[in-house]
Amino acid sequence: MKIAKTISGAIYTNNTVNATPSVCSFFIDLPRTMEATPTNLLLFLLSSLLFISHAPHVTPATPCPRCGNATVPFPLSTTPTCGDPAYKIRCTSNTLVFDTLNNSYPIESINPQSQRLVIRPAPLVPNKCVTTDKVHQGIQLNSTLPFNITSSNTIVYLNCTQTLLMSPLNCSSSSLCHTYINATASASVCNNGPLCCTFRAGGSSNSYQIRVRDVGCSAYSSFVNLNPVLPVNRWPQPGLEIQWLSPRETVCASQKDCDSATSACGPDPSSGSGIKRCFCINDLVWDPINGVCAKKVTCEDPNGCGGTDRTALIAGLTCGIGAGLILAAIFVLLYKRHRRIVEAQERLAREREGILNASGGGRPAKLFSGKEIKKATNDFSPDRLLGAGGYGEVYKGTLQDGTVVAVKIAKLGNAKGTDQVLNEVRILCQVNHRSLVGLLGCCVELQQPIMVYEFIENGTLLDHLQGQLKKEHSLLTWKHRLGIARDTAEGLAYLHFMAVPPIYHRDVKSSNILLDSKLNAKVSDFGLSRLAQTDMSHISTCAQGTLGYLDPEYYRNYQLTDKSDVYSFGVVLLELLTAQKAIDFNRDADDVNLAVYVQRMVEEERVLEVIDPVLKNGAGAVEIDTMKALAFLALGCLEERRQNRPSMKEVAEEIEYIISIATAKDVEN
Repeated sequence: MKIAKTISGAIYTNNTVNATPSVCSFFIDLPRTMEATPTNLLLFLLSSLLFISHAPHVTPATPCPRCGNATVPFPLSTTPTCGDPAYKIRCTSNTLVFDTLNNSYPIESINPQSQRLVIRPAPLVPNKCVTTDKVHQGIQLNSTLPFNITSSNTIVYLNCTQTLLMSPLNCSSSSLCHTYINATASASVCNNGPLCCTFRAGGSSNSYQIRVRDVGCSAYSSFVNLNPVLPVNRWPQPGLEIQWLSPRETVCASQKDCDSATSACGPDPSSGSGIKRCFCINDLVWDPINGVCAKKVTCEDPNGCGGTDRTALIAGLTCGIGAGLILAAIFVLLYKRHRRIVEAQERLAREREGILNASGGGRPAKLFSGKEIKKATNDFSPDRLLGAGGYGEVYKGTLQDGTVVAVKIAKLGNAKGTDQVLNEVRILCQVNHRSLVGLLGCCVELQQPIMVYEFIENGTLLDHLQGQLKKEHSLLTWKHRLGIARDTAEGLAYLHFMAVPPIYHRDVKSSNILLDSKLNAKVSDFGLSRLAQTDMSHISTCAQGTLGYLDPEYYRNYQLTDKSDVYSFGVVLLELLTAQKAIDFNRDADDVNLAVYVQRMVEEERVLEVIDPVLKNGAGAVEIDTMKALAFLALGCLEERRQNRPSMKEVAEEIEYIISIATAKDVEN
């Protein structure tokens, strides 16, 4: 699977690159496994002679001359007559140089076995937080060449604009870039920059760019295989690791271009342009490390392995010791398995007690038997499965009285899933509102804790806007969407102002908003929710939530407040208005985040361009005005500082006012 990502001008794609094992591993490993005894040395020499006698004639690719003190391994090429010209690098003043589309960088090291090289990134301009290659917009590889950036690189971006706060980059106060700036003399000029960020780059055959520019970041540095635990003075020297794809067989026009003893010129079936290559023959295989056709190394001794009495004695002792070790290992494994079973039983007992006590003063949760749950879900039949996530799975069930329910079962052995179930019981036993999904009860008899909810039959808001029900999203009229916004806002306002103590949902998003048959909305999934303390302004906790909905101030300061839910709800309002995803890497680099995208369009007075065409078609002036009003309300929820955001109660009142305007227009008609 390939997922394109564009972050702050750094474009990369998540993909898997298959590494090609070296066919010469026989020569590398064998001497290390030998002991310096006469018998072993003799066996080694005989094996070597046997291998040499069976080795075919191979003609390696023409090696490139040394460049200063550096060797140039195949397939890298410094001249048209050596290596593979498709893997071109340069030798200038006894220094190897790697050319990008718009610049050149010195090569620090080359590892032919891993097919990787490291280049030295551009330095900072003296007394400025700008890299010298900013004029070229950073590193941009030629995508037509077989080179790409690896995932071993940790990129430190410096002097970045505030727009990156909305990006998936780590631009928080805990980002590694702050440690780098404070501990590096040359980077100290970046202390006054508005923002710095860190991310892992590369990792695919389509990773070509580390960009710096005015809109984004103006400086960067890169470190290969960085251990973030180490102090900065023990970090490796700055470098950017680039890997090359395994070279194919040599291109040929006729047989005279190939070594007749090892290869034959033939058409390349993977090429549609009629290219011919020197394909290996006589059971030889292509060795991309050395650029030759070589024979697979196998051991073929028809006479078996004879030995002296001493060898037999050693073999007997080895077998005896090995058998003893195997028996000991089996005993240890059986003991550990027994301990795991005992610990699992003890943990299950604790979880059951926790669920029974989780109501915390609220109404007690109804207890269902394991037999009832299995019968309701047809023993958790796959055709009853509604969905799955990190917590576990949700099944559709029918109770004995005919009530249709949703059954959530925590993943076996998943401590986080169990904790979320306990948390939901604790939260939902204390609330009761028409816009919050209802908890009917739970089951503690089976291995995994189970929760039983009312069944909401019409899927999630995300399903209607983007998912399986997207074709039906035209049925979501402007009136319906305003109603969904009002229901959700009222449910969240109830959690913030009516629940005692107040409850912060912490994961408000369109996939956690369920719609019933009349398109009424209900907020669900309270696994991450937290009970607030009435005498405290916030809860200090690590940032959790979903990318694109997460309050940036909560992400930076680890302070969870009711305004964190307000921010997430602002993103949901934009989804209702635009029918676009909260994070979409198919949009332009600067518009990946929906909140940033809409804010820019509003500033440019182009808000109508982002509104869902389904809503705009046939809409009157009053409806357009109410759409704009909802857009401005959403941007108010998305204010950078939480003090500037409205409360959830104020948001609900404003949506009710917008609905009254739209309704008045309908009455007039």
